[in-house]
Amino acid sequence: MPNPNPSPKTRFKSDRPEPLSSKITVRLTDSMLQELKAQENYREFIRQAIAEKLQSSSA
Repeated sequence: MPNPNPSPKTRFKSDRPEPLSSKITVRLTDSMLQELKAQENYREFIRQAIAEKLQSSSA
């Protein structure tokens, strides 16, 4: 039987230079959530949108 509580270090594998270990909560309208979930990979879409906005605001 697999370990029900695997170590966080081995739970997810990624080729990212920095691990995705932090979370935030954002309140959205129902229509915005539906549009986001219609994206192919909406979580990655959100990450990229935030990264783009951070880059443009620091430039």
